[in-house]
Amino acid sequence: MNDNELISTRLGGKDFFKTSYYKFEKFSQIKKQYLKQAPYPILDFGIGESDQMPPIAVLDELTKQAYIYENRVYADNGIEPFKAAAKKHLKEIYQIDCDKQHLAINHVIGAKSALCIIPFAFVSDEDVVICTTPGYQVLPTMAKWLKGKIYEVPLTKQNQYLPNLESIPVEIYQKTKIFLVNYPNSPTGAIATKEFYAQLLKKAKQYGFLIVNDCVYGPLTYHTEPLSIFSIPDSENYCIEVHSLSKAFNMTGFRIGFMVANEKLMHILKEVKDNMDSGQYIPIQYAAMKAFENESHTLPQLKEHYYRRLTQVAAILNKHHLYCKVPEATFYLYVQVPSTFKTAEDFALYLLYQAGIYTIPWDEAEPAVRFAMTYPIQTTEHDFLVELDRRLSHLSFFEKKE
Repeated sequence: MNDNELISTRLGGKDFFKTSYYKFEKFSQIKKQYLKQAPYPILDFGIGESDQMPPIAVLDELTKQAYIYENRVYADNGIEPFKAAAKKHLKEIYQIDCDKQHLAINHVIGAKSALCIIPFAFVSDEDVVICTTPGYQVLPTMAKWLKGKIYEVPLTKQNQYLPNLESIPVEIYQKTKIFLVNYPNSPTGAIATKEFYAQLLKKAKQYGFLIVNDCVYGPLTYHTEPLSIFSIPDSENYCIEVHSLSKAFNMTGFRIGFMVANEKLMHILKEVKDNMDSGQYIPIQYAAMKAFENESHTLPQLKEHYYRRLTQVAAILNKHHLYCKVPEATFYLYVQVPSTFKTAEDFALYLLYQAGIYTIPWDEAEPAVRFAMTYPIQTTEHDFLVELDRRLSHLSFFEKKE
């Protein structure tokens, strides 16, 4: 029997590998092939994995807790001290009072885990999931495998990278079970406003769907205070929010985050999660608590680090006619592709093979490439930026601004 014949028809059956290729995995493979023949070191602006270690206090706490006998067991749906620490984090960063708003918290093995659990809990055959594009495809992919229907709303510069809610047909809203948003947004760096969230909540009330906000970049804002969707009155009855320690605490590989929802929704999510995993290692939950404990000190430092890089790299890109703005949040520069290229993928491959500059392309709404400010450096920050400037100066396709 052909192995492909064993693949579930829900996943596409024998056509699975033709239609299901995770963007980041695809370009990771391209990068590996390039490195085998690379004429010079790569300048890696690819996937957003921090170039820095977690705070020392976090690592010390992990080590300490790993030696405690009681912490060896299954974590299941998490330890109560972590939930309490996450509640305090929401209060400190977003001014959200979970007790007053009757919001519950449950840990997850990273945000990706949460975005898989949520559709399993709520999506039935033919239910519509509205999502923004470009965007992180995990929840829509899981919904599709569950026989849900995906409706994509483009994020464009014209709309400040917010979905145009009025462009969505009534018949789509009537079938919608989940509306997925991601603010602060990857790859655009855009932020949502209270006005936008209020408009989206109004639609949720009108048509009876759930809003899911993937808020993994939540603390990383530069000119405004971080905003949770639960800042909007009555949002607790229609919303689920996903948080992570990967981006704002340099804890990518730790795989720790949490979901926020009202008690009824969380009860459903916990039951599904309980059948999908056995919880994150308890010492990692304690390490995350230590990260929350020190956030008033570490977050400003990390934000300064990323904002400095965003400003410096944006200046170099603009100098070479790759026009972009420093974003309101996240650690990404979202750069429009010159019109001399048909697609963002073509442009990303050109940058890689002609200059050793590795980026992630997005063709879903407007052709653009994403530069992540998590790049590792082998020498000094100054030397890295000088090298970026030098390599771009040898490329001749850039358009002159009229």
